[in-house]
Amino acid sequence: MKIRLFYLKLELKRALKCLPLMAAGAAVLMFFMGAAALLAGKALYGGPAAGRITIGAVLPENDALAKQVTSMLSSLESVKSICDFSYISREECLEGMENGTLLAALLVPEGFVQDIMNGVNTPVPVLLPENAGVESRIFKELADAGAQTLSAAQAGIYAGDELLDRFHHSEARAQLERDLNRIYLEYSLPRGELFRKTEVSASGDVRPVVFYAVSLFVLALMLSAIPASGFLLPQKPVLRRQLSLAGIGPISMVISRILGLALPYMLLLTASASAAILTGVLPFSPALPAALSLLSVSAASLAVCAFQAAGNRMGGVLFLFLGATVLHFFSGGILPLVFLPPALQRTAPFLPPYLFIETVKMAVTARWEPWIFGALLAVSLAGALISLVFEVKRP
Repeated sequence: MKIRLFYLKLELKRALKCLPLMAAGAAVLMFFMGAAALLAGKALYGGPAAGRITIGAVLPENDALAKQVTSMLSSLESVKSICDFSYISREECLEGMENGTLLAALLVPEGFVQDIMNGVNTPVPVLLPENAGVESRIFKELADAGAQTLSAAQAGIYAGDELLDRFHHSEARAQLERDLNRIYLEYSLPRGELFRKTEVSASGDVRPVVFYAVSLFVLALMLSAIPASGFLLPQKPVLRRQLSLAGIGPISMVISRILGLALPYMLLLTASASAAILTGVLPFSPALPAALSLLSVSAASLAVCAFQAAGNRMGGVLFLFLGATVLHFFSGGILPLVFLPPALQRTAPFLPPYLFIETVKMAVTARWEPWIFGALLAVSLAGALISLVFEVKRP
């Protein structure tokens, strides 16, 4: 037992010598990948999904009431947020849709407003170009919603008129229609107050800038083991035989190497977390030390596994770099999962980088879920077992 503890102590000392290189490598990676993430964030979130469009409105000549109603509708928040109205002729509308200056056209028929007041259902044609984009489709949906609201109001007026006729009070029709028109307008114009706005982000429960900061931090953490490649190399056959004669077998060698690399990982994570807590970026929680410890061991376990599988320094570096980068992409660390195929979305929760990202996100939001600790422990054990298999089979 003493010889195993002594060997573990030696491995910890060897690993600590790699700490400056690991810290410098992580800093350089964070700098360059941060610039790339900034460009990616601007590309994904730099502007609205649908821009403002210009709608051509064809109004009947000398119909001031139609112009007033159209102006009132265009001032509604749900309408003016996506479009501007241009009052032109039908020919100009068709020409504008052909050359792309107009993305939709609204043809208001003669006597449309009077028909509304009289309860006559007169449709308003909405023209879209053949290659209509998302903005034109949104306007078409708004127009259809307005038509459905109008149809519901007219149905109410028809029902009121029929009720008066049935009870022989037809003389009250005009007053009833005025009252119903006023009531329906009071309900339809402030309809935006009936909705609750919810911001939906592709990055989940954190802002995009926080998501990419967490993602870059995790990727830099995994790749920071590359400068420690000399420590991660499997022992030479002669040294392994000597260690075996001293009572240090494959299990002790693998565990000592994992714990040795976990120590500088833990120091880097502790320093980063302390700086984040002092600057107010990260809230302290009782679960944070345990999460950082498991994150350190699981990341070290994967790094040791990569070098054990490769068997040499160059292969281990390539294996670790390519494996970490590819798995990071499949885990939604480069592009959020909503942009990836459904098959990847289903498999991502089982990948280590996904678990690492979720751990850091939980630390940032201080909303811990118990399953993450079991998942990190499972990753640590899996990496250690695979490393042990390669160590045992090595000649």
